[in-house]
Amino acid sequence: MGNERRKQPCARESGRFAAYRGMERDRDLVFTPVNHPDPRVRQVGFDLTDTYVEQCWSAVVGPSATLLLRRLPELWQREVPARVPAGEFSQSLGLGAGTEPNSRLASTMDRLVRFGLARPDRAGGLDVFLEVPPLQPRQLERVPGWTRSTHERLFTAHLDGFEGVAEHRSKVNAATVDLQQFRQRATHTEVAANGHQQALGR
Repeated sequence: MGNERRKQPCARESGRFAAYRGMERDRDLVFTPVNHPDPRVRQVGFDLTDTYVEQCWSAVVGPSATLLLRRLPELWQREVPARVPAGEFSQSLGLGAGTEPNSRLASTMDRLVRFGLARPDRAGGLDVFLEVPPLQPRQLERVPGWTRSTHERLFTAHLDGFEGVAEHRSKVNAATVDLQQFRQRATHTEVAANGHQQALGR
């Protein structure tokens, strides 16, 4: 018995306990909005309020994690970072009142971290990324066909919107340059005309 080795938790369980130890201690959660660390996601990612989060990412992270993500923008309108009682927040998501590291709420938060939608902070809360990336090919292989077709439709429309904005900005910039050139020519012509009139007056 004395030589019996103590069972070590797996890496994921160890990370979860470290990430959510603060939740068990003071039963208060802090959610901080931060930009995604990948500049490509910041450029073409989806906002947390976009329907893509619910219709596509829910097949990967599950309904409770999706609901948590969709709840946060409303909380941030009240205060940043958002501070909520863990038990009440868990119940509002339909996860029960448990807040211990192996609770359903902790599992939900853990999924957000594991799938790259958030990262744990030192106080036991979460830094939640404001931009959500499109599903990757390996993720699309595991979701239902309906989700794949929805991804294709929403992502295509999303990119078309960016192309439309870029085209619109290009036209606006071109029009601005043309207007500036027109004004410069008009000003030059007016100055030349005034000089010519003054010369004739002499």
